[in-house]
Amino acid sequence: FNYDATIHNVVAVNRRGYTSCTTPAGAKVYNSGKDKIKLAKGLNFFMCSTAGHCESGMKIAINAV
Repeated sequence: FNYDATIHNVVAVNRRGYTSCTTPAGAKVYNSGKDKIKLAKGLNFFMCSTAGHCESGMKIAINAV
């Protein structure tokens, strides 16, 4: 993930967090601006936890095969 770390982050969330744009307890938060994340097989969910960003669509679900 490449992004401006001064205004964004990447949070690995579960399906519920992804759907509701909420950060589950213990979720891994990335904030370097240049994050490399090894995907688990199956669905992986990520979002930005900056206020309003996820709700505006700044989230992604990736299906790793």
